[in-house]
Amino acid sequence: MSKKSFGIILTALLTVSGSAFADTFYFAAPPPGGVAWEGVYVNPYTANETSPLTINGLTIYCDDWDTEFSGNPTWNATVLAVTPGNVSNFKFGGATTTQSVSLLGTVGSYSLQYGTPVSTTAYDLYLEAVYLDQTMQGLGSNAQTQQEELSAAEWMLFTSSGASSLLSDINASGSAFADDVYTYLGDAHTALVSHDINPAGWSVITPVDNTFPMQEFLVDDSPGTLNGPNVPEPSAVILLGTVVGLLGWTKFRRRQA
Repeated sequence: MSKKSFGIILTALLTVSGSAFADTFYFAAPPPGGVAWEGVYVNPYTANETSPLTINGLTIYCDDWDTEFSGNPTWNATVLAVTPGNVSNFKFGGATTTQSVSLLGTVGSYSLQYGTPVSTTAYDLYLEAVYLDQTMQGLGSNAQTQQEELSAAEWMLFTSSGASSLLSDINASGSAFADDVYTYLGDAHTALVSHDINPAGWSVITPVDNTFPMQEFLVDDSPGTLNGPNVPEPSAVILLGTVVGLLGWTKFRRRQA
């Protein structure tokens, strides 16, 4: 086998080996979160994985305000690392703009307002979501208000002005709340521009069920317990075996020659 032929086969194998298999999740106990704001539970939530592994007590962070569900459903999802190559598989992987927001008023009477949409990449939005979730990880006890504000800021990344009630709910929560959400969004963008966001270990749990709507979540998979960045997919294992086999076959042919 020539080097050129081997390269063509390897390229083809790499092209078809990127699919992920589905995991099954359910919330550890209803309600999914412990803190409620404007009629919804805010981050973080607690969930269990039931297939292909059994993992209890996962801390997950919702990035999806506009999708509603009820009860304590079990849902299927793919789990993929936050990398540029995986973004197209995420729920908001096709995003090319985000809503800009401005802070109006004076001290004690602030409110948020949508501005002109800003061009961006979906990967940048997910990096900012990772930053906000990492900030939430650093909160101490009795930080309910900060949980609400950070959750609202993360949801703002992926909402649209025409479809979402999020902005009005933020403003209904008071001037200080709107000011803090604006600050958190600014901090996330500053960290992005400064390349201070490290997504290593973070994955996205993207729903694949078509029978009912389900939200998308981020998870810190640093231990590599999920089928995410630190666990090779079956297709990758098959690819490795195939490549090793091809290398062995090539050496055998050379010896015969």
